[in-house]
Amino acid sequence: MKLPRFIAASCFTMLTMLAHAATTVVTDPRVVTPPAGPRIAVYLDCSNSMVPYLAGVEAEVRKQFPDADVFQVPAIKVWVDGASVRGGASSVLPHKPTPADPTVSLDTSRLSPTGKAILARYAGNFEAGSVGAWVDILRTEKRYDALVIFSDFNDQVLQVRPGKPTVQTYVDDASQRLEPEERIKDDRTVAEKAWEDAWVGSFDLANAGKGPVLYLFSTRNPASRILQKSAEVSGGKFTLIDWLRPDGPPRPGN
Repeated sequence: MKLPRFIAASCFTMLTMLAHAATTVVTDPRVVTPPAGPRIAVYLDCSNSMVPYLAGVEAEVRKQFPDADVFQVPAIKVWVDGASVRGGASSVLPHKPTPADPTVSLDTSRLSPTGKAILARYAGNFEAGSVGAWVDILRTEKRYDALVIFSDFNDQVLQVRPGKPTVQTYVDDASQRLEPEERIKDDRTVAEKAWEDAWVGSFDLANAGKGPVLYLFSTRNPASRILQKSAEVSGGKFTLIDWLRPDGPPRPGN
């Protein structure tokens, strides 16, 4: 199967799974209101390894859900400094793109008012904190029914304890994600793990309709443990679509 067909097939899989997030709004019992489309925010990892897939994926998202907010952000990292997610909701950082590297997409022409407001306020956070900042900010955003992350999940979750020098307390590396969790070194205190509890707690609210569902789609590696836990508790899912890559295995069923 050629690459464009790979892309199209993967997108249809993703969007079919997201369809259950649609809601019906009825303000008057005498008026029949058609179901509103799911309000979706998409994180597209625009690192160099993902660039060949982005245009096709975004095009299919736009076709199925024209009102989806698509954020193009470099990398898929989660950094935690002490007990704080870098670029997270507790701060607002200036947007300072570097000329040589991928930058957060600032094309607001296709964003909803919600997406425009979030990007205007937090573009610097996403640039500094990658997907960690994006999730930390949007996990409590009730104006979205679903958050979607599309990546190869090639980057780490890295947590450090500030000091001179800093001390690594936890690393979730892509090469270790098939290892049992108990075999992963974890020197964090209870307080240093609190951000993970906050993420899982926020996504658990999706089951009561009080927060977004999280979906993860990977072309190569398992998603980080904390993202998979968050997706699972929200009612979402991690899906490996490695067959989408030109060098990937055959598509299942072919």
